Amino acid sequence: MTGYVTNRCNAYGAENPGGVGNPYGGLVKVGVAVQPECHAPVAHRYAWECEHGHKGSPVGYCEWHAAQFSGLSSALFEGGEGSIAAFNGTRVRIPWNIIRDIQVCYRCAAEAPECDNPDHLAMMRGKPGRCGCREHKCRLQLRFVS
Repeated sequence: MTGYVTNRCNAYGAENPGGVGNPYGGLVKVGVAVQPECHAPVAHRYAWECEHGHKGSPVGYCEWHAAQFSGLSSALFEGGEGSIAAFNGTRVRIPWNIIRDIQVCYRCAAEAPECDNPDHLAMMRGKPGRCGCREHKCRLQLRFVS
């Protein structure tokens, strides 16, 4: 693997060896078939951790994604291509609707028991799966590693 690939932001797991998705440092146990890429350079390494002890492996994020996932309202923008390249190196506001867009531990949600409430099963139209009523939203933090 070249330094170019490993030094890019890995916000969505696109930079993992073999192309296997490992989003959020492994908090999601299944691979993601299609994921966006971030072309910005890595600024620091972070790890996700929930209040129940689930920890992801360290992941390199650019300034923008670290700020977005941490809840900050602005960040240094790098890695833009095409028409947005003009914003490279400037501090840009993060849109309000994507600040802290990761607020739940996906592993905790995946381990929640399936619902057996008949009213909820009717709502799901008899399809297997989780309606979400037993999932909890535990506190998830992005911790600085290096």
